[in-house]
Amino acid sequence: MSKVLVIEDQDDIRSIICEILMAENFNVIDAEDGHIGVLLAQEEMPDLVICDIMMPEFDGYSVMTQLRQNPYLQSVPFIFLTAKASKTDLRLGMELGANDYLTKPFTRDELLGAVNAQIETLSIHNSDDRPTWSDHCCDLIQSLPLEIHQPLEHILNLAQSSQENEAPKNTTPAKDLLNEIKSTGDLLYERLQNVFIYQELASIEQNPQRLRIFRKNTGICATKAVISNIARTQAQYYSRTSDLQLELKDATILLAQPKLQKIIEEIVDNAFKYSAVGTPVSLKSSVHGQTFFCQITNEGQGPSPEQLTKLGSHMQFDHPSYLHKCVGLGLIIAKLIAELHGGELQVKCELSQHTKVSVFLPLA
Repeated sequence: MSKVLVIEDQDDIRSIICEILMAENFNVIDAEDGHIGVLLAQEEMPDLVICDIMMPEFDGYSVMTQLRQNPYLQSVPFIFLTAKASKTDLRLGMELGANDYLTKPFTRDELLGAVNAQIETLSIHNSDDRPTWSDHCCDLIQSLPLEIHQPLEHILNLAQSSQENEAPKNTTPAKDLLNEIKSTGDLLYERLQNVFIYQELASIEQNPQRLRIFRKNTGICATKAVISNIARTQAQYYSRTSDLQLELKDATILLAQPKLQKIIEEIVDNAFKYSAVGTPVSLKSSVHGQTFFCQITNEGQGPSPEQLTKLGSHMQFDHPSYLHKCVGLGLIIAKLIAELHGGELQVKCELSQHTKVSVFLPLA
């Protein structure tokens, strides 16, 4: 069901438009002035905006100018309503990005014709540009490219099969070698996934149409159980359950569970990986207004201020003392996921002392 926002200061005209559209099974929201219309557009993410030009204080041109500055609304079709349609009015509207005009008075058929034409055009673009991101895939991308996936999967399967056929108490160098092959293959698989996830996110961020669809098709999830499970699993993996400190408040956020999992997994993994055994790794969460806040703190060395300024670009942190070099990509992915859903990720650190990663996400 397509969502249409109607912005019209004349109550009778606005009511008629809404009734006609609702009778055709459109999901209709309405605003009596331009200020309210802009706020509703940002909150509701409509598929189409119908807006009167001549309104007091905040006219239709101002509404369109403000909405076009929002990357999530840049490609939303816009139909102007006007009591006059001079060439100057048409030119100004088209320069701002209007898709169509309706001159008052207009008929029911003229209204539905204009609306259906824009919705049909939008659906064609959406089918071409719909992101491949899957909310139901815990790895966030369904598969690696076939040329990479098949040989890597074959190596991992051979290693696992050989491990299972070894006697449980056999600690020969051959078994140690198999374990090393398996762990290295798993790490390679994970890093390749991150490369493709990053490419997908960067592509969405740079395409206003995909960005709008991506944000509209988000989900919701409860935070406490997801964060707690990931933190405990990571602590067990690094044999540091006694270092883990949890102080979590539950909340329901506007983000699908696999995406929250990805954010927390990347940050918590770094927190354990780049801090010493016996030092605390703390996760605290709370709610402030309409925002969910989660902070992950560890006492390990974090990125330098210069590296933090490059967090949004292609980079990898390269502390010479680190054995692993790919912390940057995972953190960038977490940051992109948060920002694409109206959230934020901040990193604050004092070198050789502690690192704090804060995640802000909108409540559902």
